[in-house]
Amino acid sequence: MILRTSYKIMVIALMIIMVSAFTLLAAPGQPGVPGGGNGGGNKPPTGEETGSNNLSFPVILSDNVGPAGFPADGAWKFATIGSTDECIGEEGVIPGTPVPPEYLCYYGGKVTVVSETGEIVIDPEKKVWWLQKRTQNFWKTLSVGHDVSTPLVVSAVDVGDLLESSPSIQARQIRVEFNLLQNVDPADSELGSFVGLTNCVIPTTAGENVGCFAALGMSGAVPGTEQSGNEMQGTDFGPGPDPGLLTGTLTLFDPATVRSTTPDVGGIEALVYSRCARLVIQKITGNPTWDETTGQWAGAGVGAPLVNIAAYSNTNPWSVEITSGGSIVYGYNWNAKSASTGTYRLTFVLDGNDDEGPVCTTPLATRFEPLGGTQLVNVGENNPSHIIPAGDSDLGDEGGLAYIDLMLSTKGGGGGNKGNKPN
Repeated sequence: MILRTSYKIMVIALMIIMVSAFTLLAAPGQPGVPGGGNGGGNKPPTGEETGSNNLSFPVILSDNVGPAGFPADGAWKFATIGSTDECIGEEGVIPGTPVPPEYLCYYGGKVTVVSETGEIVIDPEKKVWWLQKRTQNFWKTLSVGHDVSTPLVVSAVDVGDLLESSPSIQARQIRVEFNLLQNVDPADSELGSFVGLTNCVIPTTAGENVGCFAALGMSGAVPGTEQSGNEMQGTDFGPGPDPGLLTGTLTLFDPATVRSTTPDVGGIEALVYSRCARLVIQKITGNPTWDETTGQWAGAGVGAPLVNIAAYSNTNPWSVEITSGGSIVYGYNWNAKSASTGTYRLTFVLDGNDDEGPVCTTPLATRFEPLGGTQLVNVGENNPSHIIPAGDSDLGDEGGLAYIDLMLSTKGGGGGNKGNKPN
């Protein structure tokens, strides 16, 4: 199951994000603040910037177009680590600060947040984990295109945990997240050959990819960075065997065993990226209807969009992010400081290609389908999400939409909203 934090922990996350910045795909990291820890060896040259996060979970590019700045396939590389003293340890982080850039590894146990209690548990078995966002460490699991002549039916939609779990939100910096998840049948004529680990390779040259739906084992947040914009994770894969160096497991995992859902949709082989995705945020009252000519909700008392951004826009794109755990997510930090109290509808829509309504600039080949074709998963207890599938009488040529209604209460006491952190 994708782990969930408790409401208490998520409120803490709300307060932290007001002073935190989220790292977007391919954006350089900020230099770290030196802190305590195990040693400080293996330092990069002075002034070297940290890199971007690496892709640790496979992705299907359902419209056969990747996001701008998506990392290219290339040879995997890992920093040379000769001693655990060169890694930051479990007690080495100043809470709320980044891991200093001179640390290229974490030595400690895997970190897990218990979904029922919010308790942070550290596995007693210590390992060396090569850290994300370090130019010396690079890996990229499979990203594969899709034949646009047949739309890909998305298996599941996962909406940000806090949005679904909070009765109301006082914060005015709100983290919005949507994830598209895919279960791939091994018999699938196009993508089935990537299921299983028998044809995996470890890329050693530019342009070479891993060749299968494989995932890397990740450490969870380095202790002291969890639940903040400074969260840092690493993989224990590591470099090849060398008796003079510390080495990792060199193990690739079946992603269906790494990420599952509630309800179970059969195991998740990959995430999905559609370039035709758009985010719309509007204040609503009553029972609005979808207006296919404008691509937004309409009705008495329905406000104009406060947010209206598309992944395919050239002027104000909705950028997909690679999280600290190596997954992609449609994420957006909504600055709602000027928003009045009331109910707001947050809508993820797959725009079509005809001239009625917003037009995706690439062919849409992604769909939500009814009757179990596309499910909502990992649903919170307070704010239900909804799906309108492609072909519904309320839609035009859209590939479907998912939405959630969120109550903004009187300001005061709350902080920013970080939402869920995909593994």
